[in-house]
Amino acid sequence: MHTLATDPTARQRKATRSRSEHEAKGLSAARVVQAYQVLDQVLRYAVRARFISLNPADGIQLPRKAVPEKTSLTHDQVRKLADAADELRTMVYVLSYGGLRYGEMAALRVGDVDTIRRRLTVARSVTAVAKLGMVEGTTKTHQTRSVPLPAFVMDLVADQIDGRAPTELVFPHSDSRWIPRDWFALRLEKACAASGLTEITPHTLRHTAGSLALASGASVVTVQKLLGHQSPITTMNVYAHQLPDDFDNLSAALDSAVRQAVNAGVGQSR
Repeated sequence: MHTLATDPTARQRKATRSRSEHEAKGLSAARVVQAYQVLDQVLRYAVRARFISLNPADGIQLPRKAVPEKTSLTHDQVRKLADAADELRTMVYVLSYGGLRYGEMAALRVGDVDTIRRRLTVARSVTAVAKLGMVEGTTKTHQTRSVPLPAFVMDLVADQIDGRAPTELVFPHSDSRWIPRDWFALRLEKACAASGLTEITPHTLRHTAGSLALASGASVVTVQKLLGHQSPITTMNVYAHQLPDDFDNLSAALDSAVRQAVNAGVGQSR
């Protein structure tokens, strides 16, 4: 113990060995990191209180958390899911091409729909709160955004709201209030089974909207605005694996620019 107390290298070897032993016992990387963070806070306090001179947890190499790859659907899979979803059909399309969060879609009012410009104004969201039920508030980022929809999706929405008052919900539940997320999720699960898809959630459909937009050539900033991310960095982090490797395009563009400049120079010298 005396050696560990006075030798930082010995302490670090012991901590690293302990981490490796925990990993061997089957603890996940996330659990190891969580335990380390708690211990590190205690040791930092001990240093501040002068119980110990150095934090033996400083510099410990932590395991990397596994980042699960998010699922997204193809256009054809979206169509199959929507066709199997019956009463959810229009909602599946709105989530898959508009990229709304579930609570944002549930909170849409008829007055939020601009059928001429094919835009949805996303200004509110609903959340299930214990003992209170569904509660309406602002969006996650507390910002209002305008979301474009493909013409065929807007046509479905237009049919949905035809003849209804601006203050009515676009997708009302049977009691004319918001559709509970679990009600939607249960029926979505049944539609997935009918269409041969698995583990599809409302967030999967939102992620699909971003993926399909990028695949169609939309910029990261455009997708950021579509999804309502606070920063394009968030969008980059979520969709980095889908962004194309543009080195070949960059090389070709530079070659083209140089040729144009050379040709222009030759033309001027004549």
